[in-house]
Amino acid sequence: MSPEPSVFSPLVTVDATGSTQDDLREDLLGGRSERWPHFSALHALSQSAGRGRSGRAWVTPPAGALTVSVVLRPLVPASALGWLPLLGGLAVRDALAPLVDPSACQVGTKWPNDVVAHCPGLPDLPGWQRHRKLAGVLAELVAPAARPAEKASSREQAAMVVLGIGVNVDQVPEELPVPWAASLRMLGARAEVGELRESVGIQLRARLEQWEEADGRPGPDLMEELRSACTTLGRAISVQTPDGQVSGTAVDLRPELVVDTGERLVSLQAGEVSLLRTQSQPGDQ
Repeated sequence: MSPEPSVFSPLVTVDATGSTQDDLREDLLGGRSERWPHFSALHALSQSAGRGRSGRAWVTPPAGALTVSVVLRPLVPASALGWLPLLGGLAVRDALAPLVDPSACQVGTKWPNDVVAHCPGLPDLPGWQRHRKLAGVLAELVAPAARPAEKASSREQAAMVVLGIGVNVDQVPEELPVPWAASLRMLGARAEVGELRESVGIQLRARLEQWEEADGRPGPDLMEELRSACTTLGRAISVQTPDGQVSGTAVDLRPELVVDTGERLVSLQAGEVSLLRTQSQPGDQ
């Protein structure tokens, strides 16, 4: 392992590992947390046992994807930690959007933790329509804050969260696990993995600073950016949750997804979102 200059401090890069998430969790819980201060990161050039949401496996070829996990010790109340996947997704969206031809695809977020490209020229896929997954974000609480009900007074007293970020960069379709995934290469965009990592880091740091300055409650400007980036809002959707299926229109982020079922508003903390086709679905013409 070798540290190198980076927006992350420190950044450690390894050639290969099973999972950067698992490696950091093991260190943080194994008496080595002092090695990993706030906004430190572990970057693997390839990963053989990566994890997505719902425990999905994610294997990446050497230099084919960005796989980095970031240690966060945010100075916010524990009740605000639910915003982290959305903030991470927004940061990744901000880094990827300038790389993709806007006349071909629009890059946005998909609740709760995906970054997607909407490409009118691509064929429809069930549940995804003309959207393709470019990246995912996984936030895992490793250790709670010393006083969870209060805003931490120092990084040492704050909760420890590992934020995993995976971006499909240079893969071809055969190297991706599902048909609704795409890489930057497949969309005609090019990126060097190290440069992309730094761009994501710059965007993530800026979003976290905004969030911390507001004590974990996104202000009006940040909320507007979160909402406008989210391709789920305003859509007819079906959400598979641990408690069953919910269908309706996605209307807000709190950070829970608020769904109008036509009979009531339902706030969902987790779930698998599928897009439903309607007669006048926005953005798919």
